Amino acid sequence: MIDEILKNAIVVTGQVFETMFYTPIAVQQEEDELDSSRPSVSAFYRGEIGFEGRYSGKLILTIPVELAKTMAINFMGLEEAVSDAQTMDTVNELCNMICGNIFSHLDRKTIWNLTLPQTHEVSGQAMEADHGEQTKAIRFDAEGYAVQLQIQLIPES
Repeated sequence: MIDEILKNAIVVTGQVFETMFYTPIAVQQEEDELDSSRPSVSAFYRGEIGFEGRYSGKLILTIPVELAKTMAINFMGLEEAVSDAQTMDTVNELCNMICGNIFSHLDRKTIWNLTLPQTHEVSGQAMEADHGEQTKAIRFDAEGYAVQLQIQLIPES
């Protein structure tokens, strides 16, 4: 179950980043994790959106603030800087697009209910936290920045 969701998440995340935000993205290879050429990142935006349907849980996207700002400018077609509020709204929309597409492609017959996405700023250790038994994480490389997508499933009762 989770492997099918993760495979779909990789494809959908790549499509959304590239077509909607003009940001190429690729799954990060393990040997790249300690790459010293990566930009130093001290703050991230963490977007979260819940889903309910055939499976229930939460999608969590952790993205460096600088990359999120660039993506917000690309998404809105602006040439000047964006505010923190505009950037967090963009991360919310990014979570909504990724989550909606993952599950609609996975199972077109199920009605999926999504919660309102919420984004907040977190520290640089955000991607190092323990994910827990029911959570799977995928790391991506987007323009030299590490981006993490987590799928957290709620066990069926």
